[in-house]
Amino acid sequence: VYRSLKDYSKALDNFEKCLAIVQKTLPERHPNRAIIYSNIGDVHRLMGSYDRALSFHQKALNIQENVQDNPLECATTYTNLGETYREMKDYSTALTYFQKGLEIRQKKLPKNHPDLAIIFHNMAKLYLATQQCSMAMENVQQA
Repeated sequence: VYRSLKDYSKALDNFEKCLAIVQKTLPERHPNRAIIYSNIGDVHRLMGSYDRALSFHQKALNIQENVQDNPLECATTYTNLGETYREMKDYSTALTYFQKGLEIRQKKLPKNHPDLAIIFHNMAKLYLATQQCSMAMENVQQA
């Protein structure tokens, strides 16, 4: 809720409280830890703390890639990493992560699923930032 209201410090505080509880009650490689790490990473990205965002997203990805519990959670983390790198203007790395997230979602979701539109939209923003207007338009149309 606080993240949606753009009260990032309260959002971060609540996610960190969740993490403290989970660290006491769940195993280190539990998928719920990955979700919390990803949420903390997203809040750091929104606050402009990109290095911290990358660190938390990587922690989430380390769990998700090893546990193999839900590939769609992994796709979300890839997308979050892509967004972070895009905001850092590391467009090549961002595109790599967007494509990984897109590949998983295309395999697991129906063609008209809104999560696919989100990734195509994010990729369109990336292509606009790199002056690749035809690729941006292609992704907007797919979204």
